Amino acid sequence: MDAGSNPANSIYNRIKIKKTQYFLYSVFSGFLLSIGWPTDGNPIYLFVAFVPLLYIEEYFSKKNFFYIFFLSFISFLIWNSISTWWLSYAKRSDGSFALEAYIIPIMINSTIMSFIFTIYSLFKKYVKIPKIGYIFLICFWILFEKMHLEWELSWPWLNLGNGFSNRIEWIQWYEYTGTLGGTIWIWIVNIGIINSIIEYKKNNNLIFLYKNILVNIFIVLLMIAISNIVYFNCKKIKYNKPIETLILQPNIDPYNQKYKLSNKEIIIKFKKLMNKELLKKFKLIVAPETSFHSNEDKILTNNLKENKIISNFIDYFNIKSPNTIFIVGLELLTIYKHKYKSNTSTPFFNKNHNNLWCDVFNSVVQIKSKEKNILYHHKYKLVPAVESFPYKKILYPIIGNILLDFGGNIIELGRKENYFIFNNPNSKINIAPIICYESIFGEYVSKFFKKNANIMVIITNDGWWGNSQGYKQHLYYSRLRAIENRKYIARSANTGVSCFIDDKGNIISKISYGKEGILTHKIYSNSKKTFYTKHGDFLYQICFLIIINIILYTCMYKIFFKKFFL
Repeated sequence: MDAGSNPANSIYNRIKIKKTQYFLYSVFSGFLLSIGWPTDGNPIYLFVAFVPLLYIEEYFSKKNFFYIFFLSFISFLIWNSISTWWLSYAKRSDGSFALEAYIIPIMINSTIMSFIFTIYSLFKKYVKIPKIGYIFLICFWILFEKMHLEWELSWPWLNLGNGFSNRIEWIQWYEYTGTLGGTIWIWIVNIGIINSIIEYKKNNNLIFLYKNILVNIFIVLLMIAISNIVYFNCKKIKYNKPIETLILQPNIDPYNQKYKLSNKEIIIKFKKLMNKELLKKFKLIVAPETSFHSNEDKILTNNLKENKIISNFIDYFNIKSPNTIFIVGLELLTIYKHKYKSNTSTPFFNKNHNNLWCDVFNSVVQIKSKEKNILYHHKYKLVPAVESFPYKKILYPIIGNILLDFGGNIIELGRKENYFIFNNPNSKINIAPIICYESIFGEYVSKFFKKNANIMVIITNDGWWGNSQGYKQHLYYSRLRAIENRKYIARSANTGVSCFIDDKGNIISKISYGKEGILTHKIYSNSKKTFYTKHGDFLYQICFLIIINIILYTCMYKIFFKKFFL
């Protein structure tokens, strides 16, 4: 040691360098998750993305859990920030950019993910059996993803199983497991790799390391091989008579045109698009979400057929194509004479000038010229902070209506849980009407097919975030619903991407973002009910039981067995 050197400073510098090294590991983990995410990313990186983070956990679990929380938060914040950057394109009703629509979701989601990861680390240290700790991590993460599909702050956009939506040839087995199966796949491979590295550091056995890495590569290739086998078996599905289908893409700017164009102008626009094709050959025509708004014409649920917008289309199809089914999104109102108590009531838009109370719904209707009744379905899975006010009894007194101040209105939409199928017995076309954000929820969508729907229609408005990854990711997630239920999809977007998707998740044809136009194709219905259709997200139930058993085992062993027998 040199004269005058300070051993304490030397130790401090080594610790400082070590912490910087692990900080870079956390950044690297977040970066790998980001470049593995669709639509432009390659999901192969997802199989190693958690390895640096798991290595950090292994080092700090014996020292300080604050570092585990902080460094995992860095990883998850980078992932959330890059993969959902497009949220920053959202605007308030006055036209200014609503950065809180970007900052709040990424902060909340990153914090929850870090909390989940830190709880796992604490539990792993407590049980002192790494394998049990890893099983706990997988199951706990699955429960977190299921929570994101169900609670009022639902944001399942970054559920890991969605990460393969641009590699559908790898995940045809989603018809059995849904996206939760993809999440388990990612965690198993990441844990297998980190476990190999840790064992190598202990025994310095290079052959052992190579062998275990090859095992994990085999797991990846095995699942891809199984996917191809499942894909081949899909060819045996029995289809009904093809359905000639027409999709409309009007390309209306949701900020500058949507609420300025009159409903009459939109009707003319739709008819102009439909007149480009000979209507009589089309059995199904699909138009986008909220094509008609309630600012101008009040479209009431109890008097739909008499509404001038609905009756206009009925008359139009009577002349042009009497057998055509027309699916279109619009805002529906339900009026009440007295104040009422229900889950659909809202403190933001419930009293009109005549002292009546009303609910506004984001809805889809089916119009047929020969039918007496107009079928409709209300959107149930609402976008948190945009269409619904999560936990409003707690949050509204604190922050007011800032959460709903995006787009054209500051209102909370009504919601009613239902799985209403648009049945058409004569043509054997039973339609699952899915509205925008609902297409992210696998089990929710599958319940329509439990009720014998045989094709899927998705209507959406993806123009809120501009020409960004937002609309692309939304489109790609729709492909997962096709695979899970083995159903064709006709997807009509206000401004891209409108498309047809087959029952294997392939995009058959599409209209690009920012273009006005129509799209025609034959789609095929089938009555197949996949394992996932029947059982939904069953994997979370298995994970829940495993966690309960792990906790019971741990408590029994740690508290009773050691206390009384050791």
